[in-house]
Amino acid sequence: MNHLAKTALAGCLSMVAFSAHAETDLIIASSLPQVHFWVGKHMDLFADAMEERTKGDVTFTRFYAGELTAVGRELDALQGGAIDVAAPLLAPYHEGAFPLSDVTQLPTVGTDAVSQTKAFQALMDSDVALDDGKTFYDYEIAAKQIHAWPVATTAAYAISFAGVVPKSAADLKGMPLRAGSALHTIFLSELGATPVSMPSSASYEALSRGTIEGTILSVADWRSYSLQDVLTYTITGVAVGHWGSYLAISDAAWTRLTEAERATWTETAQQIAIRNAELIQAQDAEVLEESKANGGTFADLSTLAPDLKATIERASVATWKRWVEQTEAAGHPGMATAKLWAALVKEQGGALPDGVDAYLASGG
Repeated sequence: MNHLAKTALAGCLSMVAFSAHAETDLIIASSLPQVHFWVGKHMDLFADAMEERTKGDVTFTRFYAGELTAVGRELDALQGGAIDVAAPLLAPYHEGAFPLSDVTQLPTVGTDAVSQTKAFQALMDSDVALDDGKTFYDYEIAAKQIHAWPVATTAAYAISFAGVVPKSAADLKGMPLRAGSALHTIFLSELGATPVSMPSSASYEALSRGTIEGTILSVADWRSYSLQDVLTYTITGVAVGHWGSYLAISDAAWTRLTEAERATWTETAQQIAIRNAELIQAQDAEVLEESKANGGTFADLSTLAPDLKATIERASVATWKRWVEQTEAAGHPGMATAKLWAALVKEQGGALPDGVDAYLASGG
C-alpha cells in the first residue's frame, strides 16, 4: 500500500473513530438563581467553555434556582442520578458530609477571592497526607462517588448590620446575627452574639422584619439577595473566612467522557474558577461602591473602639481553636488540615489573625 493510500485509510479510520463517539449531554443544575455569581459567572461560563472546547461533543442541559436540586441536597442528587453535574455543590450545607471543607471559612487578614481560590485549588491538589495516608481530596471527595473541583471562593466575608451601629463589644451581646455555616456559628458565639442559622435566601425578610440585626456575608453576595437595600453598616479589615464550594460531577457521568474530554474538563474547571474569582472580586467592589452611594457605611477594624476591635480579634483566633478542637473531637484531622490551609493562605500573600500561628505551632 503506497503512502497516499495509507494516509487515506488512516483518515477514514480516524473519522470512523470520531463518529463512533456519541455526543454526551449532561444535566447540570444549580440550587441558586442565575443572578448568583456561582451560576451566571461560573456555571454558565464553564458549560459554555466546555461546549466550545469539545466542539459540541460535550453539551449541557441546564437547570437553575432549585429546579432539580435544593441547597444542601446536591450530593444526594448526584449520587441518586437526578443530575450529572452540580454547579455548585454547597458543601457547608451538607451537615457532616464534608467535615474539612469549612476550613476556607476560618478568619484571615488581607485575603481576597483570587488569592483564596488559588489556595483552595492548591488544597485540593495537595499530596500532603492528613490522616491515614489520605489527602484533603481523598478525605472530602474521593469516597463520595463524585469528582470535584473548586469554584471560586467568595470575597472576604464581613460582619454587616441593618440599621444598627455597634459602638462597643457590649452592643454585640445577645444580638441576633445570621450564621450561614457551623463555622460562622462558632465565630458569632465567640463575639457574644446570638447566632441564627439560615440560608442567605432567607436573610432579606429576616433583616427587614428585625428577626435578625445583621449577617456574616461577602459584600459581593448582597446583590444575589437584594441585601444592599437593608444592610447599612459593615465592619471590614478582617475576613470572616471565604466560602468555598465545588463543581462536582458524578462518577457515572465522568465515565461517559473520553480521556481527552476529562483532561479538557479539569483544565477548564481550573481556569474558570480563577476567572470566576476575578469577577467576584470586581462585583465585591461594585456593590460596596453602590452601597456607599446609597448611604452605606464601611468601617475598618482599625477604626473601631478598642474593646470592640479586641473582641473581634479574639473571636477570630478562638474560631480557629474551636474549629480544630471540634473537628478533632469528631474524629477528623482538624489540626493537620488547619496547618496545611494556613500555609497555603500565606503562600498566596494572605495573613492570619495574631495568635493563630502560635496556636498551630503548639499543636493545640
